[in-house]
Amino acid sequence: MKRNDPEGIDERAYRFFCDVVAFVETVPIGPTTSRIIGQLVDAAGSIGSNREEALSRSANREVLHYNELSLRGASESVRWLRACAARRLGSQEKCVPLVDEGQQLTRLLTRVVIRAKREDESGGRKTGT
Repeated sequence: MKRNDPEGIDERAYRFFCDVVAFVETVPIGPTTSRIIGQLVDAAGSIGSNREEALSRSANREVLHYNELSLRGASESVRWLRACAARRLGSQEKCVPLVDEGQQLTRLLTRVVIRAKREDESGGRKTGT
């Protein structure tokens, strides 16, 4: 997949981040929710930023490392979104589809990481997609 493919990981990660920002604007601010919002926005934003780092690296281990960080961000985003859904924080019409998209990004990034690990073990070329 090309880097700016509308259905590729990078564009989907960007749209996911923007949608998360729109969602958190529907969550009432309070002592607990402000921390959840901050954690969620940070995690969602880290998916794309770490993918950018992975795509700019040439060493297989660096590519793998940044893709793993991106995967962690996706997994963490899903955890925070699931908590928002369970506690009915913010717009559920926005939250529930975000849980699904976060899970899909997690699965895609898991495949990227597995492929990158195999290539690292075999001394292959870097994997950025």
